[in-house]
Amino acid sequence: TKFASQVAVVLENARLFKETQTQAITDALTGVYNRRGLHQLGDFELRRARRINRPFCAMIFDIDHFKRINDHYGHKIGDQVLQKLAERCQKTSRTVDLISRHGGEEFVILLPETNLESASRVAERLRQSIMNESFPTDAGALRVTISVGVAETRETDTLHTLIERADVAMYKAKGAGRNRVVLDEIN
Repeated sequence: TKFASQVAVVLENARLFKETQTQAITDALTGVYNRRGLHQLGDFELRRARRINRPFCAMIFDIDHFKRINDHYGHKIGDQVLQKLAERCQKTSRTVDLISRHGGEEFVILLPETNLESASRVAERLRQSIMNESFPTDAGALRVTISVGVAETRETDTLHTLIERADVAMYKAKGAGRNRVVLDEIN
């Protein structure tokens, strides 16, 4: 009937709209949030944490010497490593944690209801999991390490400044020899 076909069109349009919205905030390669998705959802979570006076942390990390993987094995293998890394993050994280590919081989995980001490343990567990368990790729099993920076929100922080402080800590981890977790020092 005419009505049934109109309903089918409306339902298909709704499905396509939802799919488009999801694609706009999701990284196509890894399936985790992209930068836009992280900031949309992260801003909401940070405001919620402030409203109910709960701790909130961010950790940022990237794969140590990732360029070597791309240079030696090619970008297809590098992409496989990124996909497996995102999967590992999802397996080791809670459902409330927001995981995103922030760009290139850099990832951010937002940790609601988590203080710096707990976030440090989460980051160390993830670092060890990545270091100790290789990633299967078409070029064979590859081992990688990550450098991680962790920061807890301060009263004046925006999501941007929180991630920025975690980023500074990550660069300290790289400067200290890589494959480690560095915490943002509270002033």
